[in-house]
Amino acid sequence: MTAKTLMIAAGVAGALMWNSGELQAGAVQPSERELTSAVARYLSDHGDLCVGKFTWPRVVTQEDQRAHTNDAVQLPVLERLGLVESTEISAPAASTPAAADATARAAAQGSQVGSTAAAAETARRYSLTAKGRRYYLQKKRITLGVHDQPVEHDQDLCVAHLSLDKVVKWSPPEQVHGHPETVVRYTYHVRSADWMADPQARQVFPVADRIIRHQGNLLMSATVELQDGKWMPVLPGQ
Repeated sequence: MTAKTLMIAAGVAGALMWNSGELQAGAVQPSERELTSAVARYLSDHGDLCVGKFTWPRVVTQEDQRAHTNDAVQLPVLERLGLVESTEISAPAASTPAAADATARAAAQGSQVGSTAAAAETARRYSLTAKGRRYYLQKKRITLGVHDQPVEHDQDLCVAHLSLDKVVKWSPPEQVHGHPETVVRYTYHVRSADWMADPQARQVFPVADRIIRHQGNLLMSATVELQDGKWMPVLPGQ
């Protein structure tokens, strides 16, 4: 899971006036009560804190271990905590990124790579246990992938759920893509999985740990826009 600021969209109620695409100076502002109600409702449905492990089973190769990828670091901890189980499998060495690059370079130079490139190495395949499946939520969600392109996922492994503490402030509404938008800043409460109290789990999921530890203090952002007289959430990729 990369260290990015968590952005959770929320819907709010209110009304704005605009003229020729420009918001008038006297535009009506949504009230704190309206924002509080809307953000609370949104977080009730979309406040899951997840770690970006969308598909299972997951394979960790020796190259992954050498590169200390997220899966290579995190999955053994999840296995110790009883959320996943693993088996040893054979994987072609050329299937790893580094080996594939080496094979391509050798082929370009006319070298004989044959059996060396195709040699098998061991890998570990991790699958969710019954305990782990309790945290694998079947919810459609959109994340930003390469070049900020929206990517839709049906499931993810989630470690906590956020609920609203209080709305702290919001930005003056501005016209964006034909709709007035405002960014709401708020603090939150967290209901986290019990195993996230484990020191190693906290270490290998640092972003989730920071969000959990700083509940009530860390400010989160929610972008909302006015659609047909009603404030609605702006989700990633929209």
